[in-house]
Amino acid sequence: MQSPQLPPSLGPEPPFYARPRPEQVDICYRAACDGDLDTLKEQAWQLLHNPEAAFVEQPHPAWLYRSLAEAIRQQNIEMVQFLLDENVANGDLPVEAAVRSRAFKVLELFLQRGWNINQPMGRNEPSVLSIPLCTSDKEMVMWLLDHGANPNSRCDWDFTPTSYAMLAAPLETIDILFERGANPLCGQLLHYAVLRDTSDALDVVCKIVEKGAPINEIKYETEPETYIERKPFGLGTPLHRAAEFGKKDIVEYLLKMGADSLKLDSKGRTPRYWAEKDGFTDVARVLEEAERKQANMNSM
Repeated sequence: MQSPQLPPSLGPEPPFYARPRPEQVDICYRAACDGDLDTLKEQAWQLLHNPEAAFVEQPHPAWLYRSLAEAIRQQNIEMVQFLLDENVANGDLPVEAAVRSRAFKVLELFLQRGWNINQPMGRNEPSVLSIPLCTSDKEMVMWLLDHGANPNSRCDWDFTPTSYAMLAAPLETIDILFERGANPLCGQLLHYAVLRDTSDALDVVCKIVEKGAPINEIKYETEPETYIERKPFGLGTPLHRAAEFGKKDIVEYLLKMGADSLKLDSKGRTPRYWAEKDGFTDVARVLEEAERKQANMNSM
């Protein structure tokens, strides 16, 4: 079974920079670093619009993406507007760069230009709200929520910003998400909470269970298409995952709350199998005892 990764940092530029570019590209970047809009405009015109210019290959606006990223970092609104109008971002709005740069003024501009704040970053990546949740940037989290970000917005999978919060966000931030409408039935929250690698992991698990997250549901079992796609990698209950990662305190808590120790995952394995496979003998003993008690109850 694979655990999810935090959102990767957005690179400084797209792959258009694999080959040498005309000098105007570097001049534009230096102008962006210096906040020199006039020079940047002049060089962009020379690069993209001068009919007398002769280049080895047809210039592409995306060659100036690094300049746009720098303008975003500096929150140079005029420069960002100009470069967007030159189609440097190929019709897209580089919201990830703005969020990571904490460029609040630029994000305001993006909203004015029609940015859907809940648009997924990819087919298996939810909206940009997940970024500050992973980096514990409370100010950015609050800004996004105040401007319409939905903690339940999902991608093609049942995977939401709140799913990411289960992995890394402080308890205080998780509470804020629920105050703002986070749904314990959206985003497979308990499956991610049991993976949390912090001292307060059990506290988060308890909170999610108390809010009504299903304990014995196989991951994605209510999402047929995603289940079929992810089944070969192994899908189980939260108890399977906690056992696999040796989370004894979480295993004991889930069992106390009614977790099924005999339920099989998509590979036909019990939670104890994963504990034994990964060498967590103390967890395996707890699960073996739970299996024995459950089997006795089932036979009555």
